[in-house]
Amino acid sequence: MRSKIVLASVFTGAFFAFGQNEVDVYRLSNTYVQGSARFDAMGGSFGALGAESGCIGINPAGFGRASVSSFSFGAAGTSVKTTSHFRGNGEAVSTGTSSMDAFKVRIPNLAGTVVSDVSSSNSGLIYTQISFGMNRVANFDNSFNYSGQQFESLLDVFASGASGIAPEDLYTYQPYTSSLAYQTYAIDPDANNNYYPRLNSADVIHNRTVLNRGGINEFYFGLSANYLDKIYFGASVSYNTLNFSESIIHKETLTDTTGTLGLMSYVYQYNYRSKGGGTNVKLGAIFLPADWFRVGVAIHTPTFYQITDEYSADMQALHADGMKYVDPSFLPVNKYKYRIWTPTKFVGSFGFVFGDNGCINVDLEYLNYAWGRLKTTTDEAYTPYNYAIENATIKSQMVDALNVRVGGEWAINNMFFIRGGYGYYPKGDTLARSYGKTFSQTVSGGFGFRFNRVYLDLSVRYLTTSSVYKAFFESRSDLDIVNTTFNIGMQYKFDYK
Repeated sequence: MRSKIVLASVFTGAFFAFGQNEVDVYRLSNTYVQGSARFDAMGGSFGALGAESGCIGINPAGFGRASVSSFSFGAAGTSVKTTSHFRGNGEAVSTGTSSMDAFKVRIPNLAGTVVSDVSSSNSGLIYTQISFGMNRVANFDNSFNYSGQQFESLLDVFASGASGIAPEDLYTYQPYTSSLAYQTYAIDPDANNNYYPRLNSADVIHNRTVLNRGGINEFYFGLSANYLDKIYFGASVSYNTLNFSESIIHKETLTDTTGTLGLMSYVYQYNYRSKGGGTNVKLGAIFLPADWFRVGVAIHTPTFYQITDEYSADMQALHADGMKYVDPSFLPVNKYKYRIWTPTKFVGSFGFVFGDNGCINVDLEYLNYAWGRLKTTTDEAYTPYNYAIENATIKSQMVDALNVRVGGEWAINNMFFIRGGYGYYPKGDTLARSYGKTFSQTVSGGFGFRFNRVYLDLSVRYLTTSSVYKAFFESRSDLDIVNTTFNIGMQYKFDYK
């Protein structure tokens, strides 16, 4: 059976989920393509320029600009710093600020392009290209901690969720929340099966740590062509691999345990992991109305994901007479398969080329997050589920967005290159916007060096965003996230021209 976990209300730039809902759809739809160091330095803005491996994430016709075969790879170190501001219920009972840092080295880009000269066919085609490789399109590493004092408790949520359910049925209906609290004597029922927390009517210190890991890698295969150096077109098929995990440790302690005969503190733990893969197709074209002006258009189909979620939970409670644990037979562990369709994307691009001196590109990327959908599993080993309610929430809560990327490059002596870029990404969630968390942005820059057939590139890219995390309705933290990526890449061209 599919376990639907209703525990937290969360709306952040990356979203963190407890079940299959709008959170999952937004997480997989809100991506930032990471490619070569040159691509990153120019803010990922390459839709009308092309001849760059990262362009697969924007417009596959960009490969049509390649006139020689090449191979490129890179290494990137990413630092993520998340600062949390605990506000409790907004009444400033007690607030706290804390920061968590993480650093990881990955391969963000690996690509090869094989170019064939077909100009002798007299068909108008000059070059055709076969391209293949990998780009990272999402990074979910984002961990944070908050601590503060407030009156409301997570046990209030557990008690409310158990209302009307007989104690012997709690594991069936609330295995990840109320059942654990009941097993550890943190909540108690009355004769009418109304439940009450065992914490005394007093303020408690909240301390929650959230550890998020994972990302999405895109593996692609593309075909493209050059028609008379005026029209370039391309198509690609990609397979995205998804890996996301979230671990939550939530602790509450009474501010004053003097004379306490019952519950003094407890720790609740929740672990969630999501793995899967999905396929999409991209089609694109680039036109050259003039040598100095280029126009690109592209469409990305939805990515059709098949996903498996695994989740487990545990709880311990410290009473005056000792620690209480959950009976191992009541520790919930479950797995469920389902599908997600991300929104279609439309991309329009404009490029301006200043001879051999440099270039500027502008990408306008439109998508409507409300087009995302949850679909039931096709695996007969799992019970089908009707996502009508969840999809209605997606349709009403999510909105459209126009992402804007601008990047430029300037050449010095045709051997040394200076680059910069900027990206603006509006939030596609009305709840995030209602809290004033309206957009994310990237600022980037870097350098490039050319030595005959070898190109060496360096870049740094800052992604900044803000969000709201709500452990439950009366507990709010504001998050400020800075994602810094240092990228070094090398490209080798097999036939220098």
